[in-house]
Amino acid sequence: MCDSREKNTGLDALNEAFMELDRAYVQLARACGLSEAEFWCLVAVRHGAETQREICEQFSLSPQTVNSAFKLLIRKELIRLEPYAHNQRSKRAALTERGRAFAAEHIVPLEAVEASAWDTLSPEEHAALIHLIRRFSSAMTELLAAHSQFHVNSSEEL
Repeated sequence: MCDSREKNTGLDALNEAFMELDRAYVQLARACGLSEAEFWCLVAVRHGAETQREICEQFSLSPQTVNSAFKLLIRKELIRLEPYAHNQRSKRAALTERGRAFAAEHIVPLEAVEASAWDTLSPEEHAALIHLIRRFSSAMTELLAAHSQFHVNSSEEL
């Protein structure tokens, strides 16, 4: 019997392409001296995310992963947590002065590399890539929802 993966070289190529892209982003994080989680949390805070919950949802990271990354970023004095004026129990993340300088030195140039890579594609390729990734993602989401064995409580860890 032939494994369905053997027949699906297009899907294998897609997975390889996603892994190649992921490796490029891992290199971005390492170039800054940060873990992937620290990198994405710092980028998210730089772009306006205020809570760990927002970052968990944006990057599909576990609360434990984001909390650990925040602790490291606080220890490195790149972010700080400040209480909201209306709710002293909840805290919002903000870049420290050192965090802003770090972002200017490391994150901004890396985002420029990302933008330059994006600019190697035509506007038509931009639109097609976004459209196809969203279409594939939507199909995956619908199919996973239809299969009860794939339903995972958001608080569960893998």
